[in-house]
Amino acid sequence: VSTQSTGSSGINAEYGDWSDRGTTIPGWNVVVYPQPGDVIAYNGVPAVVTSHNTSVTVVDGVVRETNWGFRLGHENAVVRRFMPKTIQVNIVGPKRVRFSQRSGETITCG
Repeated sequence: VSTQSTGSSGINAEYGDWSDRGTTIPGWNVVVYPQPGDVIAYNGVPAVVTSHNTSVTVVDGVVRETNWGFRLGHENAVVRRFMPKTIQVNIVGPKRVRFSQRSGETITCG
């Protein structure tokens, strides 16, 4: 996550925006339980969640895997997950559902 991010999601967010629950970042919803790939931010510093209680962020110009956002005192960290608006849901059989994203990725459950 850079100082000013503009990607396929069309976002243009500053560092501090990621840790402000009141700021809307298009396509990035605030969630409660972090998963790999989510952005976790505390005190204006964002990081990408890599696994349970670990994240990747830049420290002194170096990319490092740390526990940023999960540390004692970071209980108010904000977690955001990219959730595109265009998701198509199809019933493909008894107890089977297919979710398709705009990117072409398809997930079938059941």
